[in-house]
Amino acid sequence: MTMALRSILLTPNLLGKDGVSTLSREVSRALPSPSLVLSLHDSQTAACDRSGEFELQGAGGSRVRFLAAAARAMPRVTADTVVVCSHLHLSPAARMLAWRGQRATIILCGIEAWVGLRPAERWALSGSEAVAISRWTVDRFRAANPALASTEVTVCHPGLPVKPATPFALPQASESMALIVARMSAAERYKGHDALLDVWPRLVSHHPGAVLAIAGDGDDRRRLEARAAALGITRAVRFLGRVDDRQLDELYRSCRLFVMPSRDEGFGLVFLEAMRAGRPCIGGCGAASEIIQHGVTGLIVDPERRPELTAALERLYSEPDTCRQFGAAGRERFLSTFTNDCFQARFTQALSRQPLVTLAASMP
Repeated sequence: MTMALRSILLTPNLLGKDGVSTLSREVSRALPSPSLVLSLHDSQTAACDRSGEFELQGAGGSRVRFLAAAARAMPRVTADTVVVCSHLHLSPAARMLAWRGQRATIILCGIEAWVGLRPAERWALSGSEAVAISRWTVDRFRAANPALASTEVTVCHPGLPVKPATPFALPQASESMALIVARMSAAERYKGHDALLDVWPRLVSHHPGAVLAIAGDGDDRRRLEARAAALGITRAVRFLGRVDDRQLDELYRSCRLFVMPSRDEGFGLVFLEAMRAGRPCIGGCGAASEIIQHGVTGLIVDPERRPELTAALERLYSEPDTCRQFGAAGRERFLSTFTNDCFQARFTQALSRQPLVTLAASMP
């Protein structure tokens, strides 16, 4: 007899390093067992996680295999099965899986929800519960879909596992590093790389040891490297490429500050990573303002206004005590609000349809 499932998660990726993969892993840990995870892009050979808490079926990028796996799972769905989808594009399959009982829960993550929805996605959302990872995402979703403006959406801020922090200290060497961690994609130029390169010559003129470390890779890297060369700041900018988890932890420990003046983040887990490490943050107005408390844990700037970004960087390069205070306050905010335990408690409430105000992280 086929074992019934208490929960099913549909996701583009579970094992990747991107934000949706990280979110999906935290969601999977919050779901009741036995649980099934259907992943569009993970390998078919990834049978299950090491703890055995859930079964993972990867479609290897094939939508046909993904839908076939969803169809095979349908007989295991009961009236008590919780169905969650961590990306809007997979929501029609989630609604079909929830055919026997509870409405599916669809998570709105960011740019995929900031455009007019396709008919199948509107159908899926109309018969499901909606959860967004930020108020910013809710506002952008409603602005792009006025016909769905009355849709109830619960805000549930994500979280990350706890790791030790490193006390802030001025670097021993002559260099002092600002860090950005983001893909360099021609389709995602909103991340803020160009803005940082634009202001770096002025910053270096006042702080000759300032170094911009760029972690990540993508099809826009060559253009950005050429731009750094044209600005005459090649020695002050380091393109690090892809880094593993150990290298990333070391970068957070050794940087003076984290900066990502992005225009279009759905949330920004990298800010949580920096706060977890006890580092001050500079972020763009939008979802980052739901994470960073301006003047307390970091600074919020308008990415389109270069003088604002320059002033924020100048302040954190000129005021080591401010860096230390912001970093310590950020670490405390992370521990009180943005750990994986905090998220799982919020998400469990979301699944039980608790009021929105109880789920979002506390705001300044």
